[in-house]
Amino acid sequence: MLKTVEFPLKPHVRKYLSVHLRLALHADTNQMQPYVLSTSDQFGKMLYHLLRRQVKGRLHHTESREDCTQVLTVDLRNFPAYQFGLTQVTDYTIFHFNDFVDENLRQSLYEWVRLFASRRRTIKEIITDFMAVYDLREEDIQYETLRKAVQRNVKLPPRKKRADKSVGKMSQKTDELSRKTGKMSHKSGELSRQGQHRAVREELMQQPSSLIDFIRQQHGAPLQ
Repeated sequence: MLKTVEFPLKPHVRKYLSVHLRLALHADTNQMQPYVLSTSDQFGKMLYHLLRRQVKGRLHHTESREDCTQVLTVDLRNFPAYQFGLTQVTDYTIFHFNDFVDENLRQSLYEWVRLFASRRRTIKEIITDFMAVYDLREEDIQYETLRKAVQRNVKLPPRKKRADKSVGKMSQKTDELSRKTGKMSHKSGELSRQGQHRAVREELMQQPSSLIDFIRQQHGAPLQ
């Protein structure tokens, strides 16, 4: 009987999940404690959906396994495999779950940048602080990768030449990242499954993990 699943993760994905799922790292092995699968958080919901609704056929993402040097042990105690139809991971599942968590990380970064952007702080300082929160290092994900993502997707208010009381005030307007809308295909059951995965992802991304709320709860006031 399938009781646990060893799910491959990219290094930066593992560190992001360890914070938001509150999974401690074992000092000796540097491995995360097992995650008891739950549908009470968005990551568990996405993982449950992907494990239960497998996609077969020509769509493969074998390259995704090569970058996944970390592992998350998923405890299925609350979802017996024989009852819920959960199966082993596939290349497709690995790719889409890692991509989903990566997008959440970037959305948190954009929120972080918008919150702390001011004349007194450079973008480099802000991104570096964000990386420190998650203990992200260059070997996990490069600073330059995050900087370019911010440059493409975050529209910051123009800096004023003279300091005044309005310096540091965040613009209330936020830019929504354009995403491809998942449409249900009626041509085949497999394509329909892909559409379902995209639809679930879109729904879960409407409620992104709030990095800022987490920092405030754990460490008090945000960095200044």
